Amino acid sequence: MNEQDLKRLFEQIDAKPDESVKTRTVAAALSAYDDAQNIGARKDQGNGDIHRLSTKSNFSEDKPMYQASTTTATRRWLYSGFASAALLVVGVYTAILATQQTGFELPELEPTKSVQSSEVVKVERSVERAMDSLASSEQAARPERLSAPAQLALQPFEADALASGIDDREVSRDFQMQVDPSDHSIDALRPPTVGAEKDSGVTRKAQAAATARKREPLGEAYAAAAPASAAAAAAARAAAPSTINEVITSTDYRDMGRDRFETIETNPIRRVSDEPISTFSIDIDTSSYSFMRRELNRGVLPQKDAIRLEEMVNYFPYEYPVPDKREAPFSTDIAVIDAPWREGNKLVRIGIKGYELRNTRPQTNLVFLLDVSGSMNSPDKLPLVKQSMRMLLTSLQPVDTVAIAVYAGAAGTVLEPTPVRDKQAILNALDRLQAGGATAGAAGIKLAYQLAEANLADGGVNRIILATDGDFNIGIHNREELKGFVERKRQSGVFLSVLGFGQGNYNNALMQSLAQNGNGVATYIDTLGEAQKVLVTEATSTLFPIAADVKVQLEFNPATVSEYRLLGYETRILAEEDFNNDAVDAGDIGAGHSVTALYEITPRDSNSGAFSDSRYSEPKPTEGSLDEYGYLKLRYKLPGEEVSRLISQPIPVQTDDAAIALQEARFAIAVAGFAELLRGGKYTGDWGYQDALQLALDNRGEDPFGYRSELVQLIRKAQVADAM
Repeated sequence: MNEQDLKRLFEQIDAKPDESVKTRTVAAALSAYDDAQNIGARKDQGNGDIHRLSTKSNFSEDKPMYQASTTTATRRWLYSGFASAALLVVGVYTAILATQQTGFELPELEPTKSVQSSEVVKVERSVERAMDSLASSEQAARPERLSAPAQLALQPFEADALASGIDDREVSRDFQMQVDPSDHSIDALRPPTVGAEKDSGVTRKAQAAATARKREPLGEAYAAAAPASAAAAAAARAAAPSTINEVITSTDYRDMGRDRFETIETNPIRRVSDEPISTFSIDIDTSSYSFMRRELNRGVLPQKDAIRLEEMVNYFPYEYPVPDKREAPFSTDIAVIDAPWREGNKLVRIGIKGYELRNTRPQTNLVFLLDVSGSMNSPDKLPLVKQSMRMLLTSLQPVDTVAIAVYAGAAGTVLEPTPVRDKQAILNALDRLQAGGATAGAAGIKLAYQLAEANLADGGVNRIILATDGDFNIGIHNREELKGFVERKRQSGVFLSVLGFGQGNYNNALMQSLAQNGNGVATYIDTLGEAQKVLVTEATSTLFPIAADVKVQLEFNPATVSEYRLLGYETRILAEEDFNNDAVDAGDIGAGHSVTALYEITPRDSNSGAFSDSRYSEPKPTEGSLDEYGYLKLRYKLPGEEVSRLISQPIPVQTDDAAIALQEARFAIAVAGFAELLRGGKYTGDWGYQDALQLALDNRGEDPFGYRSELVQLIRKAQVADAM
């Protein structure tokens, strides 16, 4: 390039710009600035546009990254709000679900207050208000408001029903159940918020708002921009109740690892020279066997304290002699056989069979006291309770009466005393029960006694049937206080029996105490088959007592016995002087019921004893007949009597037992040995599950209901579980 070319080039660069081009450029810049100002004016504050100023009107022509955000700032703000709300909804829902699964309950509320369902409702309604205000500014994109769950209107339960102690002058309150609001056939079964609406305008406004709120279709823009939020909303709607009167609860209550049993120490071996007399009360409870069965069917061994040897043995009926008349309501049967686990020792089997009611049965006044708290919300709890009560109705006479009381956060009457001939009214009341709330068990017990006492059947049976998992957490729940109350109330002629249900928070210790001090029986219902056994097949023995305060005392002969051990009955041991004291309470026996007790003894001429001879103390002189191992005495009271009667007989060294007696004794020993093994086998030596299995197989005898065959299978399952 020469000098002339350079000169021409500089002249072109220094040339003045075209005025028309300059004018168009300035106009375009001002127009873009005005557009940006107009967009910003629609915002509450600031400029939400992420673009820098440009003469180009459409960034999507050359920058694809902006294609997803060409909508207005309003829509982008809405999307970010939905994303935040979705995270909150998922977080709160997860926290609530975790709380339900770990067994924690919502805190109790004041009786006159009504609150919203949960934090989920608050978050969703905040999003709804924001959406309503934003939707008016942009009709093109109107996503659906999240569907709010129904309001949680907690019952105005008064949790202090018994907080200051049990007062007989108190009057029970109507129990506001969670039922169909349109059904008014039972006054007590009305919607929980009826009473609250009278006292709280806030509740009425909240309900009206929930009812008036409309639902809109889900918009495509919302579905595309916030799928996570939509999924969270759907999950919240699925978990929430559909009506305003329902309580949010988990579908299946789970609270594992809190089963409570009283710790017991196995009866020790005793020297006859030191303690020749053994005294105890009979026990006809059977809950230990049912709970053991449930655990083994799950493939695990039950905890040791759950095994009560006497309850395992007495679960089965035995062929003992049946008394002929009601004045002598039972007879005793004694058998002496070799102990299978310790050579040289003997087992003394004492069998009692109650008088059977054949033609007439006394009139029955029953109160079903049903736990409907939140912990009962499980298929093996409240639903099984209702099925069991239906079965019991089939065992009653048309003239018998049934009342239904329930308790959760408070107690109330669902059904006043109603003749069984009006069976449909009773079934309708049962069908309406739902689980939810805390557990004011003491208030329910007090109310049940009030109902029973108000409808006493003179000369008949007056009994409360308590169905619960035993998880009392409102009002009085101290076992000693409840025990004292039940002890006082049994003087009125109303007895208390307990049916245990469920697993995970099953309180056997409390239910045993209530039944023992309420002159009743404690059983555990784990299946419909067990409900059939207890409430139908053995209904007479469950409901109709034929003898009260039955005590057993055995005095061993030091001339023939050196040591003895009572198998089971650890919680029923009595002092020697209590045997003749009619003021001391003991167990009752029902019509047709059989009771079995076992003693392991060491004959004096045997070398199988547990104790060694003392070096320094000389053995005490022994006197007594060489034909007797001991002397058996029983005391009992007939129903309604205050003075006990006595039955006694010797225990011979040589017995002429019939084949059926030996078979029944050996089967009872197989059950007792199985129970000993489940508790650790402290006194069974090398005798194991296979030995128990063979002994049970060889002595099953007649088994019309299959109970003994079931035991054989359970022993096999215990073998497997023990090997794992």
